[in-house]
Amino acid sequence: MYLTKTKILAGLQCEKRLFLMHNHPERAETSKSPLAETGIVVGEMAREMFPGGVLVKRFKPGADPFTETSAYIEDESIPAIFEAGFLYQDTEVFVDILERDGNGWNLVEVKSSSSVKDHYIDDVTVQYMVLKEADVPINRIELMHLNKDFVYHPEQGYDGLFIREDVSERVLPHVRTISADVEQLKQSMSDEEPENHVDGHCKKPYDCEFKTYCEQLDGEYPVSWLPNAAVVLQKLYANGIYDIREIPPDMLTSETHLRIRNVTVKGQAKLDPHAADILNNLGYPRYYLDFETIKFAIPVWEGTSPNQQHPFQWSCHVQFEDGSVEHKEFLDVSGDDPRRKFAEALLDACGNKGPIVVYNKTFEKGVIKSLADLFESLSDPLLALNERVFDLLPVMKQYYYHPDMKGSWSIKNVLSCLVPELRYSDLGSVQDGLMAQDAYFHIIGGKLSQQEAGSLYDDMLEYCKLDTYAMLSIINKVCSQPAQDKK
Repeated sequence: MYLTKTKILAGLQCEKRLFLMHNHPERAETSKSPLAETGIVVGEMAREMFPGGVLVKRFKPGADPFTETSAYIEDESIPAIFEAGFLYQDTEVFVDILERDGNGWNLVEVKSSSSVKDHYIDDVTVQYMVLKEADVPINRIELMHLNKDFVYHPEQGYDGLFIREDVSERVLPHVRTISADVEQLKQSMSDEEPENHVDGHCKKPYDCEFKTYCEQLDGEYPVSWLPNAAVVLQKLYANGIYDIREIPPDMLTSETHLRIRNVTVKGQAKLDPHAADILNNLGYPRYYLDFETIKFAIPVWEGTSPNQQHPFQWSCHVQFEDGSVEHKEFLDVSGDDPRRKFAEALLDACGNKGPIVVYNKTFEKGVIKSLADLFESLSDPLLALNERVFDLLPVMKQYYYHPDMKGSWSIKNVLSCLVPELRYSDLGSVQDGLMAQDAYFHIIGGKLSQQEAGSLYDDMLEYCKLDTYAMLSIINKVCSQPAQDKK
């Protein structure tokens, strides 16, 4: 049985994750990663910095990447090998770029981030460990990542896009630790399933695909649903408490945790009347606003940088005092920089007075501020919009909770419990923000048929429209609840 680099890194995060990957992959909660092509695009761009390099045919039928890599190593005319494959004992790795350097090689791992992260060191240490045991002389170990200060100008191309950072001094002392860890991981794959419980490690450095499975083992209402509760969870686990309903009240000091516990024990939602008091004081017209944005690892528009956030869509429901509602929207899928048109249409839609209701103001206000910084002529009216922003999230977080919200006040969770007739699951192929990003990425990529692109376009409009209608519906529901229901 081979241990791949991916499995080793999973095991370093959590031995139970590795055990399940190897023995019970069917328990994984699979989902399509948004912008899955990002790493591929960045990798292909990085290869262009090594002219004359050759790509190992790793995925072709009948391919033998290890033999092919050995042949390329022996051919001194080849300056670099891409996806070089190595197998030592029962561990296999594939190196992004192996650059010939005199009588040795430079091991280069490519990342689409703009900095060196700690878990990247584990990544390249595993690779170096295998290459060292395979007697491949390594002169330098590098992480090649995007330069956050790079600004794209078409006439200048992509010179300066990448930074090559030597991490040899961090990797070499780490080899002994990783080697010992790998031996332990091999053993854990065949042992009984570890009893690890859901905790912060389930999201760092990567989201674990088995989190839902592990939560289900802990009960109908697992204590891991408590938000921002790392210390509390360790205390609860140490006392054998895994379900929220089993928590003694005196073990919780956070008001939020206590409220979640009490509501869950009672099995009834709690809506404090103060929520309606606050929301009824909002003036008219009310503008319910939501944005969709995207990040390109490789910048494609003049004056933009790697991984910079760009808005491309908004939805706005306008509610008037007489109860009438009007909907406005913007979506540009031309592939051109949409930000100026986005800002101008937004200003036109939001008028000069009335609260602008959002869900988590940090995001929307941040986008508006970035547009104000970019377009001087629009700066003052854009910043004036930020002065009118009202955030619905903290109101709901303080005054409403339902046992089925799973410790989260996301708009989806609140809507499904408070206004169950409105469901994101009834939408088409775009049901969340990540799907919207993925849809936008594919439409502007130009590889879809006109019918496919049109269908995705419509689904994107419907998704963003529901986000703003959801806020309107939540407020209407909160303000219309009879007093006896506000317990």
